[in-house]
Amino acid sequence: MGKNKKNDYFELLSRQTQFCVDAAALLETTLCNFDAAKEGDAYDQMHIIEQNGDALHHDIVTKLSSEFITPIDQEDILRLVQIIDDVTDAIDEVTLDFYMYDVKTLPKGADEFSKLVSKCVGALYDAVSELKNFKKPEKLRSQIVEINHMESAADEVYSKAIRLLFTSEADAKTLIGHTKIFDRLEKCCDLCEHAADVMEQIIIKNT
Repeated sequence: MGKNKKNDYFELLSRQTQFCVDAAALLETTLCNFDAAKEGDAYDQMHIIEQNGDALHHDIVTKLSSEFITPIDQEDILRLVQIIDDVTDAIDEVTLDFYMYDVKTLPKGADEFSKLVSKCVGALYDAVSELKNFKKPEKLRSQIVEINHMESAADEVYSKAIRLLFTSEADAKTLIGHTKIFDRLEKCCDLCEHAADVMEQIIIKNT
């Protein structure tokens, strides 16, 4: 009998992060070409991406459950897999918020925020794809720093957006809906930073 083929967890993590990239691209397109009448279509498309990401997430966890030797600590892989899944979920939930809160107008600055989310997720993908070289981490460290910078930029954009919203003449319903959307956009970048923290810890443990 031939040997079982080893699972390439670095490749699986990259594939999983691609769902984050796809979701972020769809979100950016949706918000930069906002049409309230088409929000249902955007949500349906986003939910398909989220479900496919979930399927791969569960597949990776199943593989890990029967694996004895992994290239890095199994616990670290599990943490990273969960956070990457959370990123896709958070992006999916932005479109869900538009539906749940019956948002008919685009929050001012949400389109630009979606571009920042897309860049932050792209930086996450680059870092996850570089994780296989964790023993020579110079490039990976610079990518982690880039994610941290983008998360800091997102914090600033978020603060200004909320300030602008609450100094406007918006009614209570609009304030609630728009605030939820900005909260979720900020969470997307925050989760990318959490993933970066895990990768930084992997470097520390293994070098």
